[in-house]
Amino acid sequence: MRIRRWVICTTLALLTSLFSLAAPQADFPSFEKHVIDDEFRNGYQTAVADIDRDGRPDVIALSTTPARLRWYRNPGWQVFRITAATRGNIDLAPYDIDRDGDTDLALASAFNLGDSTTGGLVHWLECPPDPASGARWTLHAIDAVPTTHRLRWADLDGDGRKELLNLPIIGVGAQAPDYAVGVQFKAYTIPPKPREDPWPAVVLDDTLELAHGLAVIRTEEDDRDSLLTASFGGVHRFRIPPGAEQPEKTRLGIGHEGPRPQQGSSEVDFGHLTAPKRPFIATIEPWHGNEVVVYSPDAAGATPWTREVIDTTFNEGHALCCADLDQDGNDEIIAGHRGPDYSLYLFRYDAAQATWQRIPLDVGGMACSGLAIADLNQDGRPDIVAAGTATNNIVWYENRPRATE
Repeated sequence: MRIRRWVICTTLALLTSLFSLAAPQADFPSFEKHVIDDEFRNGYQTAVADIDRDGRPDVIALSTTPARLRWYRNPGWQVFRITAATRGNIDLAPYDIDRDGDTDLALASAFNLGDSTTGGLVHWLECPPDPASGARWTLHAIDAVPTTHRLRWADLDGDGRKELLNLPIIGVGAQAPDYAVGVQFKAYTIPPKPREDPWPAVVLDDTLELAHGLAVIRTEEDDRDSLLTASFGGVHRFRIPPGAEQPEKTRLGIGHEGPRPQQGSSEVDFGHLTAPKRPFIATIEPWHGNEVVVYSPDAAGATPWTREVIDTTFNEGHALCCADLDQDGNDEIIAGHRGPDYSLYLFRYDAAQATWQRIPLDVGGMACSGLAIADLNQDGRPDIVAAGTATNNIVWYENRPRATE
């Protein structure tokens, strides 16, 4: 009887997954779900880069427990292990670190939210000459900052060469539930000999508490990248002005107001609208929270920006990004939660109604923890790649043509 119930429940869940993708609309694309890996346990993060240098973007994925780091070769999605030498993997960031023409990886590992005094290893992994041969990637140490949680690459000074950013989730010695210690937000410069030389580092800020989200942005009028952080303090923008060594820090979002740890902002990204023409910031709030929030500037340029909650139904929200999926000049919000009912949604701005419309992308089939946007099939349309925890999967959502095309 138990087996029969399991079969019925599994079948219903599968049918729900199959029929829950975004339905075709006259002026909006549909998405076809392709499962890259349905046995990737507790998938946590994903990224896209051309690993084998064949001109096609490949998919990279990691999990924390068990510790896995894999890349999948486009288009057949053959899987290759990158390393088995690390534990507690928590984030990755692709970049050609040694300038030899291939894609290396920065990796954060030894993560333990319950231990804010040890761990937090930061390495870079050197891509082998033939990554499809199964050769292991060489591991090089960069630093160790307890609870290192988010790694990103950004050109902070406008010189055309990116720095590595390291945002721990909590400060050294911080404890639940308040986590009332500032994190050591650092930037590293790639040294002339990255295999042997130490990586010079500067502390950008040490006041953020429980910093969960980090986004790299660049506006059309700027010559360098800026940073958005999501923390107990809401959303802050960091930008290093020309000639300066330390960043300017501006609070743009107030975050969810509540007792800790149900406070502040958790995920963050930046988008643009053309009608009306304005930027916006999208977040999930509070930490691992239930709200999808949009921040918009007012005509006077006051800060923080105006806060609008557009969804309150998320269960442990954990992934968010912005992209112009239908290529109409307006960015959509892609956001998901990893708690039941394991859902991934699109949010599209309706200028006529001045509201955000929610479009289900995958309800029941994606316990989303990580997202990436890339044109995987090189048809000119941005696709979505997602990593699922409880659903144990890595999925590509192929952006299909509009129904009218």
